[in-house]
Amino acid sequence: MFKLLIVILLSMLLSSSGMISGHPSPDPVPEPIQSRPLAVAPEDSSVKLYVMEPSQGLFRTATLEIGQQRRAFAWSGSADIATAPQLYYTDVNGDGVREAVVILTLASGTGVELQELHIVNAQTMDEYPVESAADAVSRRVHSSVELRDHNQQVHIAVKIDGITHTLDPKASAFYDDPAHFTDHLDFSSVVMYDAEQRPLHATVSGSVSPTEFVGDLELKYVYEHGRFRVGPIEFAASSPF
Repeated sequence: MFKLLIVILLSMLLSSSGMISGHPSPDPVPEPIQSRPLAVAPEDSSVKLYVMEPSQGLFRTATLEIGQQRRAFAWSGSADIATAPQLYYTDVNGDGVREAVVILTLASGTGVELQELHIVNAQTMDEYPVESAADAVSRRVHSSVELRDHNQQVHIAVKIDGITHTLDPKASAFYDDPAHFTDHLDFSSVVMYDAEQRPLHATVSGSVSPTEFVGDLELKYVYEHGRFRVGPIEFAASSPF
């Protein structure tokens, strides 16, 4: 009876340690960073974006999942519902193979909307080099703002790749006092990307004050030599200018 009790206890011990079958217990299957993805591509539900636990509505690391492949990136952005990442799975370089396109919101508020664009090769999970819209505008666009006709008219000049576009709206067309306008257009507050058009687009808005926008730069992307760069840039005045 005593020997039988020892055998039973020994069997229970071996069973609890995972050695009863002669093999160690399998390691637990790693769980996704979040139980639910923050974004899912509308074109393919197997393309998902997970993030580390957000802090104060922001994340600092993201994991892209394409089918059975997964890779972490040092991306940061907003995790709020209204400004959560946008994820697409579509061919944006014209090679007949779809890429993962991720648009992140870095800042959003009154007069501010700043986004960032990332494009990932779905086969290698490597990120393509992408020229930022802000960098392209900084290099290729120059502007000036000045009051004329005894402060009754605002003269705005926008030079893109050496070609100048001008606006001469009346001072009364503005909400803000033109005397307080900057001496050039500020293109740093609104940078937005659009992956639903072909080619890829970016919109960069120009303002003469924190709340007074006078027009938009429309940027079209081109794919050359393994990278995405900004191609043509056009300026369109806002109504009523």
